[in-house]
Amino acid sequence: MNADLTLYDYWRIVNRRKWIALLVFCATIFSTLFYTRLQPTVYRSQGLIKISPPASFSRIPGAELADSDPWGAVTTELRVISSSDVSDRAAAKLGLAPGSKGAAEIAGGYKAERVPDSNLINISAFNSDPVRAADIVGAVIAAYTDFDLEQKSRQARKSLEDITARKDDVGDSLRALERQKQNFIEKNPKTGLGDAMANQLADLEIKKKELLEKYTPNYPEVLNLEQRISVAEAKLEEIPAQEVALARISRELRMQEELYTTLNKQYEEAKLGVSSIVSFVSVVSRPVPERTPVSPNRSLNLMVGSVLGLFLAVVVVFLLENLDVSISTIEDIEDFIKLPVLGIIPTILSEKHIDNWLTHVFKKERYTVEAFRSVLIVNRRYSSGVIESYHTLRTNIMSNLKTKDSVSLVFSSAGAAEGKTLTAVNFALASAHSGLKTLLIDADLRRPSINQIFGTRKEPGLSDILAGKADWREAVLESADFIMGGLDFEQLMRFPGIENLNVLNCGTQPGNVIDILDSANWTELMEELKSEYDMIVFDTPPVLLFVDSAMIARHAADGVVLVYKAGKIARGALKRAKEQVSGVNAHMLGVVLNGVRASEMGPQYGYYSYDYNKYARR
Repeated sequence: MNADLTLYDYWRIVNRRKWIALLVFCATIFSTLFYTRLQPTVYRSQGLIKISPPASFSRIPGAELADSDPWGAVTTELRVISSSDVSDRAAAKLGLAPGSKGAAEIAGGYKAERVPDSNLINISAFNSDPVRAADIVGAVIAAYTDFDLEQKSRQARKSLEDITARKDDVGDSLRALERQKQNFIEKNPKTGLGDAMANQLADLEIKKKELLEKYTPNYPEVLNLEQRISVAEAKLEEIPAQEVALARISRELRMQEELYTTLNKQYEEAKLGVSSIVSFVSVVSRPVPERTPVSPNRSLNLMVGSVLGLFLAVVVVFLLENLDVSISTIEDIEDFIKLPVLGIIPTILSEKHIDNWLTHVFKKERYTVEAFRSVLIVNRRYSSGVIESYHTLRTNIMSNLKTKDSVSLVFSSAGAAEGKTLTAVNFALASAHSGLKTLLIDADLRRPSINQIFGTRKEPGLSDILAGKADWREAVLESADFIMGGLDFEQLMRFPGIENLNVLNCGTQPGNVIDILDSANWTELMEELKSEYDMIVFDTPPVLLFVDSAMIARHAADGVVLVYKAGKIARGALKRAKEQVSGVNAHMLGVVLNGVRASEMGPQYGYYSYDYNKYARR
């Protein structure tokens, strides 16, 4: 590809392969629709919850510490909601056993996302059943609420259990000391003073313990109490042993009573704390079944498929353009082979659309005979613009030859199926149309076709004349022979100048074509033909396939015209064909660009036919 491409060049490249681009685009769209069709229908249900402490939370002991950053834990709660503990609880609420396949589907069937700049969490579930999706969200919210409440009340319950156990132990000790004191008094009825002293000593020790919780041992009141305790202990030493024993039991009983009272207070406070614990989770929006599926998104998939199809179509078109080694523009042809483009022949379509499809899309080499006849310029349906393209070709050829005398031309091509025969026949018809006495010679002794096109006899013909078996005057066919042949009579009669056209068919197909062409008396034959005709047109085989064209060009032609169909063969083949013709010292006139659509030509050429038709109507 040329690096200096204009915007129009890009459009021309795409337009030239528009059917391939359309095929790639349609295939991509079809694949997208097929993929969308295969995707399961998924519905989504959503629920919204809020993470915030209740109003009563501030009255719970220790709440001021837990409430220092109540919203900073929302990110952590997202992980908690997605955890296996919550998913298993949700599965259990839906009647699914933990570890089952259904429970695993529940775990992967929902997700939690934080609503930006808030303490709200959006929980969404996806399922093929919209009701089931709503049930999953509801179960997850309920499971998470239970889990949150359980986690927040676990420590309070643990404290309550510990206090209850300690309270029971102290109660048992207290009852044992009461029974011990009662038994001691029953055995020693005269004791009692020591009990009073023991109670006083116990009161002093309890007061000392309370002060030590707030002050140091060197605090004056603490020192004073220690002194009083020492005096009380000294007095107790003077009491008899029974009194001392009673005093000891009374003191331990008093201590246990105080401890029991304290534990009982803590027990009631712990019970109040447990009853005051509530979940931080509150439901803002409950899940409801949504009847519109979220997947597959057909509109989005179609849009993506369209963009992808357009991209792939352009990529394929430009990839093929880079792989294409043919020449597509007039300037490229003239620069590459250093020969002028003598004419541009537009695409002429057959009356039968199937023939056009076979030749242009499926690359069939030749039209059928009926299709070939329908693209001849004798068909009145074609505008005079097509005939003018052949008149322009003849004018350029005559200008190149710089003569007004009778001329003989060889029409050939580098390869097969480039339209050389159609160009040669229509060129001969156009020459006859302009009033020139024209002879069309089928010099393709390998694969003759002109006799089938005109529906005339094949023998005798050129091969018989060259072999000396027939005279050319006897072999030449006139317009009356065409009328008796396969062409439409009315079309021939309406075509001006048909009487100026004669045809010489190939004749008997020989086995030694090269020998016949090389040994023939071309000089005498061409002198006689030029004395009779103004224009002699040879339809010859492809140059690169057979040497026939080069030999005829050397012996009998004033010039050689190569017919080239853009995009048909590689540019190197066209150059080799030119060199092969020039190698036998034949006069290479130029190239005819055949089968060109106006859209494939540059803007400087594409509007010629439009301008011509517009001008011709005036």
